[in-house]
Amino acid sequence: MDKLSPAVLDTFGLSNRGIKKEKGHYLCNSVAGPVKVHISNHAPEAIRLQHSIKEHLAESFPHTDRFRLTGDGSAYIMIGREIYVASFHPNPQRETDLENEADVLGAISALAKLHTASARMPLSLPKSPSLTEIYNRKLSDLAQASKQARRGSRMSDFDVAFIKHAPRATNTIKEALGHLEKTSYLRLYQQSIEHGSLCHNALKEENLPIIGGTTFIINFSYAASDLQLSDLAAFIRRYAQRSIRSIPVSRILSIYDNICPLSSGARDVIYPQLIFPWSFTKLASQYYSKKRNWTPNGLINSMENVLAEWDGYEEYIKEIL
Repeated sequence: MDKLSPAVLDTFGLSNRGIKKEKGHYLCNSVAGPVKVHISNHAPEAIRLQHSIKEHLAESFPHTDRFRLTGDGSAYIMIGREIYVASFHPNPQRETDLENEADVLGAISALAKLHTASARMPLSLPKSPSLTEIYNRKLSDLAQASKQARRGSRMSDFDVAFIKHAPRATNTIKEALGHLEKTSYLRLYQQSIEHGSLCHNALKEENLPIIGGTTFIINFSYAASDLQLSDLAAFIRRYAQRSIRSIPVSRILSIYDNICPLSSGARDVIYPQLIFPWSFTKLASQYYSKKRNWTPNGLINSMENVLAEWDGYEEYIKEIL
């Protein structure tokens, strides 16, 4: 997208003055404020669903990146084979900083408000698979990766580290499955699917911008119907893996609970999601999903970081028990 077509500007009602080209998008001006324009890799039906989600949330949770619509009310336009979307982009803004306590607590509050506003979405949402299905598939993937790691005549540093720690990851997944079986997870999951409870599923720092002191939640590309405790667990896990962990898990849960009350047994459902070795299995998948005769330094460094933090992370999340 070297240059923004005048047809795009005209269709979205944007000014051709003061356009700024940034990585992957353009910032344009409109009467209502700055607008971000970019080419979407999503199908039209997925864009329409994202638009419907944001509009449904607007009354109770307006802090999203709502689409700027075309003159005929569409959330996108097609020019040739490319699909363009535009969304409001207030300035100034910055990403949530997981080392900043106020930012983290603001993100938890925003998530609780989002979940409250979207507990029963009157939309046909895609359904996330159950955790038991995911965990069992990951067990199978680890077993296959272990065979692959031992198959070569020469082992890389990544192979050596993976083989050494794969048994721990395997046992932790089995432990997580055992915990889930003792909880009401499957019942709560089925209820969430039936009621259309919304999970964002991509609570990264860049999707939690702070604008004028308020935490927004943007980018609903991966939103689906699921147990909302999974969103909460995913954010706690990300915080615990990417910060100095200055905020106790109990405080995070308390702030969430004050806005979006947790059900009885919620901690029991969250705990197995926290102990599951997501980072280890993700790196293994990235490495063994391709045939390699060399190991990217980034993967080796990431694996070393995961292994170095594993004990400290597990100690931190034990507080939830």
